[in-house]
Amino acid sequence: MYAEILIPQKIGHDKETLTYKIPETATLELGQIVMVNLRRKSVFGIVWNINNREPSFRTLEISEIPTKKPLISSKQIELINWMSKYYFCPIHKLIKYFIPKRVFLNKTLPKKLTQRPPKVQDFSTQKLSSEQEAAFRTISTANKNKFLIHGITGSGKTEIYTHLSKHCINNLSKQVLILVPEISLTPQIIEYFEKSLGISATIINSKISEGERQLAWENIWNNESKLIIGSRSAIFAPFQNLGMIIIDEEHENSYKQDKSPRYNIHQITNKLQEQDPTLKVILGSATPSIETSEELKDSTIILKERFSQTILPKVEIIDLRDEFKKHNNSIFSERLHEEITNTLAKKEQVILFLNRRGSASSIVCRDCGYTAKCTKCETSLTYHSKTLQKPTLICHHCGEISKPISTCPTCKGANIRFLGIGTQKIEEEVHKTFPQARVLRADKDTTSTKHGFKEIYKKFRNQEADILIGTQMIAKGLHLPNVNLVGVILADIGLNIPDFRSEERNFQLMTQVSGRAGRASNEGKVIIQTYNPAHFSLICTQEHNYEKFFNYERTQRKILNNPPFSRLGKLVIENKSLSECQKITEKLENLLCAESEALKKIETIDLFEIRSYPAYLARLRGKYRYIILMKSSANHDIIHKLLEKLPKEYIMDSDIKIDIDPVSTT
Repeated sequence: MYAEILIPQKIGHDKETLTYKIPETATLELGQIVMVNLRRKSVFGIVWNINNREPSFRTLEISEIPTKKPLISSKQIELINWMSKYYFCPIHKLIKYFIPKRVFLNKTLPKKLTQRPPKVQDFSTQKLSSEQEAAFRTISTANKNKFLIHGITGSGKTEIYTHLSKHCINNLSKQVLILVPEISLTPQIIEYFEKSLGISATIINSKISEGERQLAWENIWNNESKLIIGSRSAIFAPFQNLGMIIIDEEHENSYKQDKSPRYNIHQITNKLQEQDPTLKVILGSATPSIETSEELKDSTIILKERFSQTILPKVEIIDLRDEFKKHNNSIFSERLHEEITNTLAKKEQVILFLNRRGSASSIVCRDCGYTAKCTKCETSLTYHSKTLQKPTLICHHCGEISKPISTCPTCKGANIRFLGIGTQKIEEEVHKTFPQARVLRADKDTTSTKHGFKEIYKKFRNQEADILIGTQMIAKGLHLPNVNLVGVILADIGLNIPDFRSEERNFQLMTQVSGRAGRASNEGKVIIQTYNPAHFSLICTQEHNYEKFFNYERTQRKILNNPPFSRLGKLVIENKSLSECQKITEKLENLLCAESEALKKIETIDLFEIRSYPAYLARLRGKYRYIILMKSSANHDIIHKLLEKLPKEYIMDSDIKIDIDPVSTT
């Protein structure tokens, strides 16, 4: 007997596995770990396939079998093979998502992690409202296995999740996976579910240590963990009896990975349901993506009432052009200043939102117009006054750090102006304008440590601060009962990015951050400051009108043949030379066009478009970037067929990135 062994490293351009002879006395299963000789070294490998076909070449024998039980199931092997083909990613790059490094190397758990966690006190789940009860019964008893819970902010989607989880774990004895888009949401979700279900949750996200990752993996593998909470990579845990996947805030882009393998959680759950039709998938959002709303229009449960019986907050749009005419140079409009003052006087809390960190977004010479840019990305550097020990200029794309300039390197003038605002600038202005207010800031700079956001969240929840300033990490899912005012400092960021999803993203973000206000007893207030007060996405946010936005956006997508009415594939070509980048792009585009014409002679293809253009960030980390975008009808796999025909050297080239079902076209 012979085994195809997967070595978790690159072993050749066209090889994924190597063939070894199975010792006559040994019994092997798929997914088992073995030791084999490779280039005179002993290395770990995984049994990927077993057959009795003797190869034409000389084979070495497997030298050792350190584990008796497979570490990866046949279903997981099937999933990995599918992901490799669908996302054009070598199998050896996928293994690390399924087996932690410490498990693969057969290391023992660190002693500090072997102690059992304290038992969680059961506070029992809350009684459901009639609307929530109907949703729970529909999902738990229906033959359908995929649902969308579309509930307004504060409608109690999480409470439905807890009841469904309790039913799945206690009544069906199955495991439940709860996915959250941001690590920032994890502390709140963990606390809520553990108290409601009375059991400890197993946590999987990028902030846990390698030892904690190993412990989580082993507990799930041994079927000891019933409740698993994590970010997107938790989908690859070794579940033994998975009964339900809950995807909270399903519209978030963070469910799509931006580096190889560029997988999307929605596609992975579809594949898991193909493998196990009894698996239930529940998606939840106050602002579902257009694709999900269209796909699940026949299995959508709508929640129209807030769980606390409060009404949705009143949203007021402030035209910043009027503030300029009134010579108001503050970052706070007169209305926002007035409402912050009133809210603080009532001992209530305020959230101030801006989706940009730093103190100033660009540094300009007012004499000659010079702008400080990153030498690798050719994008404006951001001025940070507090992130590091001293003021610095930071590129938010590649991380390049430089000293702030006091004189212009072009004209030697000293008239340097720091333009634009970031969260640090807002914090400085709040301290000046409201000196008595206690302030917390939550952005990438203040939450970089393992428990950074958890500490900020607990302080604000315990009312140890009056104002929370933050980026999009504070816009989603957080339940802060004492917040009755949300101020959006500038709603225009991201509105004009040339991408067909820009309006949708802005509507989702504005609606989500607005939903943080008035979640307890009082009606909340939201003040959105903008230079585009008539923008359609902002009008729909003000009206709390998802249906109006959905109908408009769906119509636009259908007219322009954009998803969900088509499929997209994107190639990003990078090169240090602009001319070489353009040359490779042109060659690739011509190849794909020629192959598509040949395919059209054999098959009926309703829709296929291909075009190339410079990326929105035309130079990033020292490389120029071009994009080739392919669009096909939603029910045709022409994009995969064409990409499979490309020469291997293109597919394996690290400077040519293949993105199937991209979330952005720029």
